[in-house]
Amino acid sequence: MVPLLSETQIDQKWSDLAENDDLKWDLGAISNRQEAIAFLMTFENKLCVYSSYVSKLYSTYNIVVPSNSDSGCITVLPDPHAFHDTFSNVPQSAVEATGVYLYPGEAIGETGLYIKIPTKGFGSSKELPFSEGFSQLIKDYRSAGDCFLPVLQNGDLREYENSMPSLHLHRIRLDYLKDEMSDLTLNSIKNIVADNLIALYQSNLR
Repeated sequence: MVPLLSETQIDQKWSDLAENDDLKWDLGAISNRQEAIAFLMTFENKLCVYSSYVSKLYSTYNIVVPSNSDSGCITVLPDPHAFHDTFSNVPQSAVEATGVYLYPGEAIGETGLYIKIPTKGFGSSKELPFSEGFSQLIKDYRSAGDCFLPVLQNGDLREYENSMPSLHLHRIRLDYLKDEMSDLTLNSIKNIVADNLIALYQSNLR
């Protein structure tokens, strides 16, 4: 029987986890850090965060911003009590880059949230309002017999045109996890990621 950890031991484990570089997001390459942080905060707990260091996927977390506004990094701190919203044994091989970006419409002279989706052809893409692009993205993945389950990881907060912030999206490949997890766990991951994404979609209808 696994011994129960004391509250102090649990706090220490989460403190140690917060010190991992994988959950410290470096903002050194971003010129307008305050704007980038504000943009990221709008997605807090709406997009799951993946840590390759501990092979975990977190759906409940806090983005901790240093009191020093000139600090070069922020920390993604998982909720230590949200065990049911934390998924372990998720290998890096099951998380792939999509080439999909989210960014403020102001970056291209528009308003609201926009999404950039890769299209067929080398280096080609299309830029659409989030609700329209999201619907198209889901349709395209379904047509291919797949599902789009976006997550964030260290390095996905970037800068777009005119120094505007953007988020690159990775995605979870459930087919890569079939030998690692039960069907129940796979369904839980799919439901949590999908529910968060639908909530994000509904908040950006235009």
